Amino acid sequence: MPISLHKVTKKIKAKKGGKLDSLGRRDSKKLNRATLRDQKLKKLGTSRSKLKEVELVRVGYFKVETKDATVPLSTTEVRDLVERWVHRDDAELSRMQSERRAGRPASPKEDLLKQRINRELEEFRTGFYVPDLQSWENMEWLQRWDGSVGALAQVKFVRISKDESPVEIESPVEMELSDEETA
Repeated sequence: MPISLHKVTKKIKAKKGGKLDSLGRRDSKKLNRATLRDQKLKKLGTSRSKLKEVELVRVGYFKVETKDATVPLSTTEVRDLVERWVHRDDAELSRMQSERRAGRPASPKEDLLKQRINRELEEFRTGFYVPDLQSWENMEWLQRWDGSVGALAQVKFVRISKDESPVEIESPVEMELSDEETA
């Protein structure tokens, strides 16, 4: 039982002598509000963790790709890594398109894959959120990263766009994802 709901039921039980059978109108409203509040908090926590999970996978990719690096990467090398990340599912998308019979609509999975690729391409055009791989100190922090959300606070991030120079981000900014990716 969630903490706030537990507190409310504890107060009601103390008032009623340990029974929750016959609740008065006020008590039932209190219990109902506490239940709805806890459901809302669970829903927000779940959506937040899904967003963070996507970010952790992305950062994990860059950690794996740079594990053998001995010097900081140049801007073009970082752009190449981002390009590979964005196009990581192109083979699966082309396989799905080739397996589909002529005249048939695309499957929902294929549509979601296209949407994600287009969204990431647009993010890359405007500024892709990646760890700063042009700083050796930051790359060391990335290699020491244990995979948790809290440890990401040590790693600095930049926005790399397809054409412009990277923009450093002072404080960690949460990634903005649409509803399709969180669902």
